[in-house]
Amino acid sequence: MENATIRERALLHLHRFPNMTPNEMFNVPFDLTQDGIASVLGISRAHASLELKKLKELGKIDDWQAHIKGSGTKRRVYYILPEGITEAGMLKKRFESAGVSIDALLDMKRCDPEIMWENLSAKDKETFGLACVFRVPIPRKTIPETSTGVIPTNFCGMICISDTVREKYLSHTDQESAKVWHSRAADWWIDKDPNEDQERLYHLVKAGRNTEACKLTIRKSEKFIEDSNDDLLAIIKEMTVIPKHIESIYNIRAKIALGCADTNDAFACADILADFLTDDADMIRAEACMISGDAERGFATASSLFNKKPSSRAALIAAKCLFRMKKYDEATAFLASSCEVLSSNNDATSIDEIMMLRAGIAYGRGRIDESLSYLSKAEKISRKAQTKERVGALTKNIKSGKKVSFD
Repeated sequence: MENATIRERALLHLHRFPNMTPNEMFNVPFDLTQDGIASVLGISRAHASLELKKLKELGKIDDWQAHIKGSGTKRRVYYILPEGITEAGMLKKRFESAGVSIDALLDMKRCDPEIMWENLSAKDKETFGLACVFRVPIPRKTIPETSTGVIPTNFCGMICISDTVREKYLSHTDQESAKVWHSRAADWWIDKDPNEDQERLYHLVKAGRNTEACKLTIRKSEKFIEDSNDDLLAIIKEMTVIPKHIESIYNIRAKIALGCADTNDAFACADILADFLTDDADMIRAEACMISGDAERGFATASSLFNKKPSSRAALIAAKCLFRMKKYDEATAFLASSCEVLSSNNDATSIDEIMMLRAGIAYGRGRIDESLSYLSKAEKISRKAQTKERVGALTKNIKSGKKVSFD
């Protein structure tokens, strides 16, 4: 397999733009700037600067100042000289005769994925595959260098491969290889940014490391539920659940589904949880009914659960259902009576959400000062960043006279 040096790749890249010369002062492609060349070649801007300087000293290329297309900004750009064109032509013949795609030598974004894979060495396929399984930018220096292809990076040296490009390349690999790359990616996230637990979970699931995926989901359940999002739900839906973790995982999944307003999945989880001797299934169904618009049924289920076994969650769901039906007096009365029971049971969980609901009831009645008072209490009590952020936004909008929704 033929290899290409950075200098040769730079020449081949500039040879793509034979008509770009100092006669063109406007609409010059970003690809001809130092940053653009560095991105295409998968190297740092400093490295690109050194290579371009050498090529200029050899009389292969030159530069000029021009306006960049799409931005109007004037920057230093590079073009290929006759001597460089001659060498680039010889390089093209050399690589093509060796069966190497020129596009594959330059930028994976620009070439056909199938052709690209055919031109990669076995070692570089491993590196490209690993790069493609990461969904968020990671430092280029953390994975091996390549000799038969270029992995695109941004100006900060972070790998930047679009989802579309990633999926195209991974479609040409076998499932077992992809699992190995995902496994390496999962291990890479250990001890990294704690905010990226979702990424580690994604790779564990894709790698088939199901026990670890289940344990991570359970260990980070509070955070995952608070940060519910469609991508996280999709990851957990794909997870193969270990039998001993079924109850815990489906309980967590149901709460994430409710956070995403995916009531169909919440009901499906409730059906599975119904086999266990807990109230979880009915609690989930009550909240799912409320979210899907059947607040009356949701109240009947939640209030029945509360009467059987008082809990702040059952009280909150029941009161929220009354609130959604605009039965403010009944919601207030239910909260008052249920809070007395909860207080005697020393159950102070969800008290911040109860205060927010009371704020919503006051707001629905037109009692703005009372609503703001409850919001202030909710902010002081809550330990959740997301709740504090929502309380802050509601308070700000109410004070500025904007109409808000507590649903």
